[in-house]
Amino acid sequence: MDDLSRAKYEIEAFLTTGEKWRCRRDGVLVGDVATTNLALSIEFGKLIFSLWGDDFSECWKVVEYEIGVERLRLHLRRALDRAETILELCPPTSEEEPSETSRERRRTYEATISQRVAEAFTARIERAVTEQDAHRHLSGIYTRMVLRRGVERIAAIAVNPHEPQRHIDGMLTAGLVWWECLRQQSRTESAMPLFLFVPQGRSRTIARRLTMVRPPAPLHLYEVEPRSAEIIPVRPFDQGELFDPIAERLPHAASALRPHAERDRLLALAPHLLRLYRRPGSAVESVRLRGLEVARISGRRITFGVGGRKRPLGQDWTEIEAFIAEVARIRQPESDDKFHPFYRLQAERWLEEMIRDDVRRLDPRLDARFLYPQIPAHRDDEYGMVDLLGITEEGQLAIIELKVDEDSELPMQGLDYWLKVEWHRRRGDFHRRGYFPGRDIADRPALVLLVAPVFRFHPTFDLVARWIDASVPVYKIGIAEGWRRGVTVVYRERANGVAGHYRRG
Repeated sequence: MDDLSRAKYEIEAFLTTGEKWRCRRDGVLVGDVATTNLALSIEFGKLIFSLWGDDFSECWKVVEYEIGVERLRLHLRRALDRAETILELCPPTSEEEPSETSRERRRTYEATISQRVAEAFTARIERAVTEQDAHRHLSGIYTRMVLRRGVERIAAIAVNPHEPQRHIDGMLTAGLVWWECLRQQSRTESAMPLFLFVPQGRSRTIARRLTMVRPPAPLHLYEVEPRSAEIIPVRPFDQGELFDPIAERLPHAASALRPHAERDRLLALAPHLLRLYRRPGSAVESVRLRGLEVARISGRRITFGVGGRKRPLGQDWTEIEAFIAEVARIRQPESDDKFHPFYRLQAERWLEEMIRDDVRRLDPRLDARFLYPQIPAHRDDEYGMVDLLGITEEGQLAIIELKVDEDSELPMQGLDYWLKVEWHRRRGDFHRRGYFPGRDIADRPALVLLVAPVFRFHPTFDLVARWIDASVPVYKIGIAEGWRRGVTVVYRERANGVAGHYRRG
């Protein structure tokens, strides 16, 4: 560490070899982090390493570093803290900790499912692999197979029953990518079927998505019974079977706020920056500064702070006044402290607030009077939220989903939300629950507007999105990378089906 510039160069050179890294802190898995969420800087004669995500931000002084073939090991220390933290970064081989147990489990499942599929379909396994292929954006979670049945070749993909539901749901995207890789290798096999093998009882999300996925080749979904490995065909669920009208009830739109003197006093601390949010179905009010929640109001109780470190507001407002002023100083586009948590946290909410300020930038036909945040969209055992739900001047609903980092599941996530919104629209739930008062909702499918900085769309986005049925109007909207200084749309284009009303520009 005698030459900080050299150390910074060598570490940054290592990080440029990958787009995402598996991060462990003192041997404990932290998770995967994008290279764009890592930074090094030389400050006051120290090499500072920073790492952040949507809900956390960390900074340390680099004491020592070791670079291996596929591993970076950093010895880190905080200011005034003599204890060292060891942070290891390596390429992500799966979406969970690649322990020997999980690797062995996946290898074992590869052998089991390959044999069972060959028997069930009277086919020969031409190829089977359960390893990451970063170049083709294929995860090591899934077993990918090529079957040979006479002159016919079949693409297949399977996942073992020990994986979490989000991995199982993601198998459809992975399967489409796998099919495309095989198609490109053999241009003459554009009609090659794709088989998906899912653990028994866990296929609902994929079956639901398949009601609106139209591949250029036959696609078949099967469940696999875990003990006998019996293979059971599953048909896509009809629209009427997707949701339970009791369990999936749409919450009422947020009602008018009751008078609250302390809330008014709080908002007056930074009247041009502080915004009040209340999602449908919730009585809790969130006070945000450029998307970052700085206070929460529940009844007469007010707490303030960031994340889980909120504390109750008492009679003395000196502390909260200083806190709001500090957040406002740091959380602004030209901040001098871009490594600070106040700047980095909740980036998507920051973008959401900017979109809410001028939603017509995304589509000039959108009605700026109506924009509902955080509409609940349950997905089996998971809980999702539509970022924003709006309506055009012509009465067409618009689902707006925002991303500031790459996410391979963005097209399918948009489809999930569309299915839910369409179900409620066709039942007349939005008017019945108090949404869009005074507006007629057109009998047209909702728009799906998928928004991200131009270089933050996952490389597989276009491939996956074009498989979505043309009756689902999906649009890809790329915004300029410097969106914190103002949202500028670089392009708008139809992501599936025939070209629509959007044009580049």
